[in-house]
Amino acid sequence: MSLEPEMEHSVVTVTDIAMPGGAGVAKIDNYVVFIPGTVPGDRAAVRIVRREKRFGYGELVAIEEASPYRVDPPCPHFDRCGGCTMQSMDYAKQLEIKVSYLRQCLKRIGKLNIPDSAFDPITASSEIFWYRSKIELSFGSDRSGRVIAGMREAASPAGRGSREVIPVPECAIFSRALGTVTGVVEEHVHAEGLFPYDEQKRTGSLRHLILRESKATGRLMVIVETKGPAPSSTGELYFSLKRRVPEVASLYRAVNDRAGPYIDYSRMRHEGGDRYIDESLAGLKFRVYPASFFQPNPAGASLLYEKIGAIASGERYGNVLGLYCGMAPIELVLARNVRHVTGIDAARENIENARENALINGIDNCTFIAGRVEDIVLDRGFKKPDLVVVDPPRSGISPKGTDIITKLRPPSLIYVSCNPATLARDLSRLASRGYTPERIAPFDLFPHTSHLETLVMLKAAKRGRS
Repeated sequence: MSLEPEMEHSVVTVTDIAMPGGAGVAKIDNYVVFIPGTVPGDRAAVRIVRREKRFGYGELVAIEEASPYRVDPPCPHFDRCGGCTMQSMDYAKQLEIKVSYLRQCLKRIGKLNIPDSAFDPITASSEIFWYRSKIELSFGSDRSGRVIAGMREAASPAGRGSREVIPVPECAIFSRALGTVTGVVEEHVHAEGLFPYDEQKRTGSLRHLILRESKATGRLMVIVETKGPAPSSTGELYFSLKRRVPEVASLYRAVNDRAGPYIDYSRMRHEGGDRYIDESLAGLKFRVYPASFFQPNPAGASLLYEKIGAIASGERYGNVLGLYCGMAPIELVLARNVRHVTGIDAARENIENARENALINGIDNCTFIAGRVEDIVLDRGFKKPDLVVVDPPRSGISPKGTDIITKLRPPSLIYVSCNPATLARDLSRLASRGYTPERIAPFDLFPHTSHLETLVMLKAAKRGRS
């Protein structure tokens, strides 16, 4: 079969999923084509819309024969929204693909030959819908020019398209209150004559709408991000929300004058209600603020952190050092099973949050320090800990961070990763310093997306080993 001209189509069989993007993989005369919206086993009509030397991108024209793994996605926006990529795939198949991707990264990127006995079965999320506690929406306009708060349209495989904001009055992975909240906000900003911020023209003021929901209490926090001064009536929005959505507990406004599409929590103003919402995780209480870095799937994260706590309990560790601790959920869980925990994070607000959460849980064997891991550990001259726990951002551990960990030479190391690719790279670096992965436990905290959380237990080789 030869490649047909653009705008014509070929019928292919999808054999795999390309991770982390989540597009289906097929071949036309050994030429690899990536097709968003397809599932392994689909027989699909595909239009080639972009060609590179070794691979191309296709758009789905029609499903000629549906895969046995294909399911009807419950979200009506699935075909346009850029939030989920796997909602049309059977959940068990999603888990299989994620584990396969993790193993491929460890082998191809990390050059690691890890025995099957070291892998735990993947832990599925206890909930696969309505599990997410945070959603970040963008402001845009519909065809009539009216302001809407929604998700960016999924990127076109051809690299074209406007990535326009599409309304999402419901979201199958967030909260049933979404549509009512966005409706009230849209009515308010329309009445005030406010417009979405245009990055190119630098006009308008409305940038993002961030919602957080406590899965323990159902209470909601609303954050409106704008460019420039606050509209004088922002405080009135809280009362409008409260009347229509009793679950709304808090309203904040964030000011972001930076270029780019990123959310900035550095300039915040509390506009009404409580300053935080309460969440529960692994039997502990947490106060979540607008800028708090908190796992967006509390039920799934509880399973992960309880496993870490069980490992620590079994090993009977004394002193534990937590690096990149955030608001310290792992450290607080560990504190129940060890003598003392020290947590370090670069964000001062995270450290303040960690101290507050330790206090409300009656935990007094923790010390939290604000600053860069690379600076703090060297300056303070930490003694050799029994266990080091690292939970870095998606970029992984910096080379300097790796140097610090290996200079401390803890006998045990726990690495919690949200990115299999950087995990593989870092495990390779640690292996060269004498740390062997003894247990790898994947956790699916993000059903219907390509994301995967992984817990790795490493042990230091004994001195004198070759």
